[in-house]
Amino acid sequence: MKTLFVTSELFPFNKTGGLGDVCAWLPLSLKKAGIDIRYLMPAFPSILKNFTELTEVAKFEHKFKCKEINVYKGNIKGNPIKFYLVDAPELFLRAGSPYSDVCGNSWGDNHIRYAAFSWVAAQFCEGEIDNWTPDVIHVNDWMTALTPAYIEVLKRKNPKIKTSSVLTIHNLAFQGVYPFSVYEDLDLPNYMFNEDGVEFYRQISFLKAGISFADKITTVSPTYATEIQTNEFGCGLHASLIKRKDSLTGILNGIDYSIWNPETDKLIKQNYSKNTLANKKINKEYLQQKVGILKNAKLPLFGMLNRFTEQKGMDILIEAIPAIMMNNIQLIVMGTDQGNYLPRLQNIAKQYPDQFAVIDFDEDFSHQLIAGIDVLINSSRFEPCGLTQLFAMKYGTIPFARRTGGLADTVIDANFQNTIVNNVATGFLFDNYSVHDFIYGINRVLNTFKNEKKIWENIKKQAMNQNFSWDKSAAEYIDLYNTQLNLIK
Repeated sequence: MKTLFVTSELFPFNKTGGLGDVCAWLPLSLKKAGIDIRYLMPAFPSILKNFTELTEVAKFEHKFKCKEINVYKGNIKGNPIKFYLVDAPELFLRAGSPYSDVCGNSWGDNHIRYAAFSWVAAQFCEGEIDNWTPDVIHVNDWMTALTPAYIEVLKRKNPKIKTSSVLTIHNLAFQGVYPFSVYEDLDLPNYMFNEDGVEFYRQISFLKAGISFADKITTVSPTYATEIQTNEFGCGLHASLIKRKDSLTGILNGIDYSIWNPETDKLIKQNYSKNTLANKKINKEYLQQKVGILKNAKLPLFGMLNRFTEQKGMDILIEAIPAIMMNNIQLIVMGTDQGNYLPRLQNIAKQYPDQFAVIDFDEDFSHQLIAGIDVLINSSRFEPCGLTQLFAMKYGTIPFARRTGGLADTVIDANFQNTIVNNVATGFLFDNYSVHDFIYGINRVLNTFKNEKKIWENIKKQAMNQNFSWDKSAAEYIDLYNTQLNLIK
């Protein structure tokens, strides 16, 4: 089976969140399972610099306000997957992130940039690029979600095209919405601008285009697949998703245990396993010292690792700080500020210098955080899947999470049945998105930490026993690909 995997982010070359991690790890597992999988990415500077040799395989002239768009193929040393790069210097040869300049301002022509990228992806269906025709084109999030629409246009012109499309929604909140005035820039026919196409409240939604025209739609956890069909979590697209519910499925993300493993992790102070868990406290004391809070292995040390946004629960965390700090806990918050939370967090650090620290996101340091803390907080308003709780469990760090999306699918709550009766608990969950429930949940965690040492150790070991390998997820994607291909035979 041949699959073109289309993404704008790829760890470690460029990433703004979990999308880059997923797009690095899933294709490797698909490749290992025998899929002829190849990447298609924009030729960003952060990507281009990793290639020593590139071969041109296609050229398109006078498209999307570009003199020419070239497609190159090549390989990155150490990566077994072949790459195709969409090279349009006017669109992609820029400093900054994939979506914004160095000051964090979104590029004003993002609609053209990612329309062009998606259009090139669709052209692979005709088999004229590198003499290679994918059976499946797998696209990810709004940046690539116009691809199924462009494929639909090609299929109407040439019914012999058999390539199928799969759209994975990593976060429904990011939709690529633009005013109708730019529609002519997208090179899409007028008949697609309707409520069953790309139209979204008289605007254009890239993500809705993908939902409307993809053959299969996946999201990154089973619970999130159900949640996004509701008014509360559907971000205005729940009606469209309900229409496509028979083509929608949730496949849980995984993690790469060759990178996230406390037994072999070279980034942490002291390696350990579930049989040498006592060594975890060495990482705890090292972390306390490194961030400048009181060094005391007996104090409960909480951590948070995510973007500073309302979605991630920063508002209820900040409101709860005075109450939870009275319990003599410590808390380290790491992330990138995307909601003007940083000044408030810095003020809290000044109020509680022995208990609280806030630090910028750092990939290497994130390993030390996960290894050193006792409890990881995931207080998200909504969470498509979440990866940090999966990292935490492998490191014997207990997740405390809201019961939503992938958090609900991966964390087994430490209630009486799951701890005393069945001994299967892997963390703590709270239900309502409120300060009251958050504080109540923290108190549950603290009670077990302080008064139920045996249960606490059992929870850590059960968490470390979990298997969230990408191999399991890859098998589900292959089943999905095969199901779709069987439908069109």
